[in-house]
Amino acid sequence: MQSYIAAARSGDFSAAYRFYSEDIVGHVPGRSAFAGELRGRQAVIGYIEHARALSRDADVDVELNVVDMLASDERVALIVREVFHRSTGDVEIKRSNVYRVRGGQIVEISIYEANQYEVDALVGSEPAAA
Repeated sequence: MQSYIAAARSGDFSAAYRFYSEDIVGHVPGRSAFAGELRGRQAVIGYIEHARALSRDADVDVELNVVDMLASDERVALIVREVFHRSTGDVEIKRSNVYRVRGGQIVEISIYEANQYEVDALVGSEPAAA
Protein backbone atom coordinates (compact mmCIF):
# COMPACT_ATOMS: atom_id res chain seq x y z
CA MET A 1 0.00 0.00 0.00
CA GLN A 2 2.89 2.38 0.63
CA SER A 3 4.00 2.00 -3.01
CA TYR A 4 0.41 2.53 -4.22
CA ILE A 5 0.11 5.66 -2.09
CA ALA A 6 3.46 7.00 -3.32
CA ALA A 7 2.49 6.48 -6.96
CA ALA A 8 -0.87 8.22 -6.52
CA ARG A 9 0.64 11.10 -4.55
CA SER A 10 3.25 11.66 -7.26
CA GLY A 11 0.56 11.66 -9.97
CA ASP A 12 1.79 8.41 -11.55
CA PHE A 13 -1.67 6.87 -11.86
CA SER A 14 -0.48 4.26 -14.38
CA ALA A 15 1.81 2.86 -11.69
CA ALA A 16 -0.94 3.09 -9.07
CA TYR A 17 -3.41 1.22 -11.29
CA ARG A 18 -0.99 -1.71 -11.58
CA PHE A 19 -1.82 -2.51 -7.95
CA TYR A 20 -5.46 -3.22 -8.89
CA SER A 21 -6.34 -6.85 -9.50
CA GLU A 22 -8.08 -7.65 -12.79
CA ASP A 23 -11.24 -8.56 -10.87
CA ILE A 24 -11.20 -5.61 -8.46
CA VAL A 25 -14.57 -4.47 -7.14
CA GLY A 26 -15.25 -0.81 -6.43
CA HIS A 27 -18.14 0.43 -4.30
CA VAL A 28 -19.10 4.01 -5.19
CA PRO A 29 -21.72 5.72 -3.01
CA GLY A 30 -24.20 8.37 -4.04
CA ARG A 31 -26.65 9.10 -6.80
CA SER A 32 -24.38 9.80 -9.74
CA ALA A 33 -24.34 7.57 -12.81
CA PHE A 34 -21.23 5.93 -11.30
CA ALA A 35 -22.87 4.99 -8.00
CA GLY A 36 -23.05 1.32 -7.20
CA GLU A 37 -20.70 -1.57 -7.76
CA LEU A 38 -17.94 -1.35 -10.35
CA ARG A 39 -16.50 -4.69 -11.43
CA GLY A 40 -13.08 -5.06 -13.00
CA ARG A 41 -9.95 -2.98 -13.33
CA GLN A 42 -11.19 -0.99 -16.33
CA ALA A 43 -14.47 -0.04 -14.65
CA VAL A 44 -12.68 1.23 -11.52
CA ILE A 45 -10.05 3.08 -13.56
CA GLY A 46 -12.82 4.58 -15.72
CA TYR A 47 -14.46 6.10 -12.65
CA ILE A 48 -11.18 7.51 -11.35
CA GLU A 49 -10.22 8.91 -14.76
CA HIS A 50 -13.65 10.54 -15.12
CA ALA A 51 -13.18 12.20 -11.72
CA ARG A 52 -9.64 13.31 -12.61
CA ALA A 53 -10.88 14.79 -15.91
CA LEU A 54 -13.21 17.08 -13.94
CA SER A 55 -10.17 18.96 -12.69
CA ARG A 56 -8.33 21.38 -14.94
CA ASP A 57 -5.83 19.30 -16.97
CA ALA A 58 -6.67 16.27 -14.78
CA ASP A 59 -4.85 18.12 -12.00
CA VAL A 60 -6.01 16.65 -8.70
CA ASP A 61 -3.93 17.05 -5.57
CA VAL A 62 -4.11 13.73 -3.76
CA GLU A 63 -3.00 13.92 -0.18
CA LEU A 64 -3.55 10.33 0.82
CA ASN A 65 -2.25 10.17 4.35
CA VAL A 66 -2.77 13.69 5.53
CA VAL A 67 -5.14 12.59 8.29
CA ASP A 68 -4.56 8.90 9.01
CA MET A 69 -4.07 5.37 7.77
CA LEU A 70 -5.45 2.32 9.57
CA ALA A 71 -4.20 -1.13 8.58
CA SER A 72 -4.76 -4.78 9.36
CA ASP A 73 -3.63 -7.94 7.60
CA GLU A 74 -6.35 -7.69 4.96
CA ARG A 75 -7.60 -4.10 4.93
CA VAL A 76 -6.22 -0.58 4.79
CA ALA A 77 -8.36 2.48 5.46
CA LEU A 78 -7.11 5.83 4.24
CA ILE A 79 -8.61 9.13 5.26
CA VAL A 80 -7.92 11.28 2.22
CA ARG A 81 -8.27 14.83 1.01
CA GLU A 82 -8.42 15.61 -2.69
CA VAL A 83 -8.52 19.04 -4.29
CA PHE A 84 -10.04 19.40 -7.75
CA HIS A 85 -8.90 22.55 -9.53
CA ARG A 86 -11.91 23.87 -11.45
CA SER A 87 -12.32 27.03 -13.50
CA THR A 88 -15.06 28.01 -11.03
CA GLY A 89 -12.75 27.49 -8.06
CA ASP A 90 -11.16 24.64 -6.15
CA VAL A 91 -13.34 21.86 -4.74
CA GLU A 92 -12.02 19.98 -1.72
CA ILE A 93 -13.29 16.45 -1.22
CA LYS A 94 -12.74 14.55 2.02
CA ARG A 95 -13.34 10.82 2.08
CA SER A 96 -12.31 7.50 3.52
CA ASN A 97 -11.30 4.71 1.19
CA VAL A 98 -11.21 1.19 2.54
CA TYR A 99 -9.04 -1.18 0.52
CA ARG A 100 -9.05 -4.96 0.77
CA VAL A 101 -5.73 -6.42 -0.29
CA ARG A 102 -4.69 -9.94 -1.20
CA GLY A 103 -1.38 -11.16 -2.58
CA GLY A 104 0.04 -7.66 -2.94
CA GLN A 105 -2.92 -6.43 -5.02
CA ILE A 106 -5.95 -4.32 -4.24
CA VAL A 107 -9.04 -6.49 -4.77
CA GLU A 108 -11.73 -4.18 -3.40
CA ILE A 109 -12.23 -0.47 -2.72
CA SER A 110 -15.12 0.98 -0.74
CA ILE A 111 -15.52 4.77 -0.75
CA TYR A 112 -17.16 6.72 2.10
CA GLU A 113 -17.68 10.40 1.30
CA ALA A 114 -17.72 13.12 3.96
CA ASN A 115 -20.10 15.23 1.83
CA GLN A 116 -21.95 12.98 -0.61
CA TYR A 117 -24.04 15.82 -2.08
CA GLU A 118 -20.90 17.74 -3.01
CA VAL A 119 -19.35 14.69 -4.68
CA ASP A 120 -22.54 13.90 -6.61
CA ALA A 121 -22.60 17.49 -7.89
CA LEU A 122 -18.92 17.30 -8.86
CA VAL A 123 -19.07 13.92 -10.60
CA GLY A 124 -22.33 14.67 -12.39
CA SER A 125 -24.70 12.26 -14.02
CA GLU A 126 -22.82 11.15 -17.12
CA PRO A 127 -20.31 8.30 -17.01
CA ALA A 128 -17.11 8.69 -19.01
CA ALA A 129 -17.14 7.27 -22.52
CA ALA A 130 -15.50 3.87 -22.73
